[in-house]
Amino acid sequence: MSDRIFPPRALVLDPAGTATADALTARLKSNGYGVDTRTVFSEPTGPIDAFAYEPGLLDGIPTGNAAEQLLTAVKRLTPFLRAAEEGGSRIVVIASRDGLGWPSRPDLAAQSGALISAARSLALQLGRTGTTVNVVAALPPEGSPLRSAGRPENTHLYEPEALTPEPVTAQDIAETAAFFLDPRSGYITGQVLNCCGGASLLSSLSV
Repeated sequence: MSDRIFPPRALVLDPAGTATADALTARLKSNGYGVDTRTVFSEPTGPIDAFAYEPGLLDGIPTGNAAEQLLTAVKRLTPFLRAAEEGGSRIVVIASRDGLGWPSRPDLAAQSGALISAARSLALQLGRTGTTVNVVAALPPEGSPLRSAGRPENTHLYEPEALTPEPVTAQDIAETAAFFLDPRSGYITGQVLNCCGGASLLSSLSV
């Protein structure tokens, strides 16, 4: 693996304008990345070491078809990804734990499931090029509109609760995403990591 040009460069695509994307941008900057955060995709001006996509599922405000937007963005970004001999690039997608199923949000569950499938397919497509693609599937973080809404409409169920003493935060999700975007995580691809405080251990109807 050859030395990269430093500082490394990251693109955070944040069409919904979320606190999670803000937290990830701050985390990457603290790691020395030059970060470009955008709400609309446009081609970068040079090679990209890391790309994060946060479509707003955790706030309940996805902007269009999240999976289709991801595939389109990566297709346009591919010429700017690092070659395998340069260590490749890292892609992370922020999805929702709703992909496991949730009675009051079938639309978000469907979008999250499609987004995870698209990300795993991209991992297969790009693996030989040295680029990794992984997913962070999280609960709605503290302060998000979904978390603040509390009890889902027309059900006896509450918003999924973590097994940990505190709810998941945007910073927790950002730290998990930063792990996947680190150059040292280059042997991990096509994986879904639940940042949910253990809620995913329980079934959709028991959390």
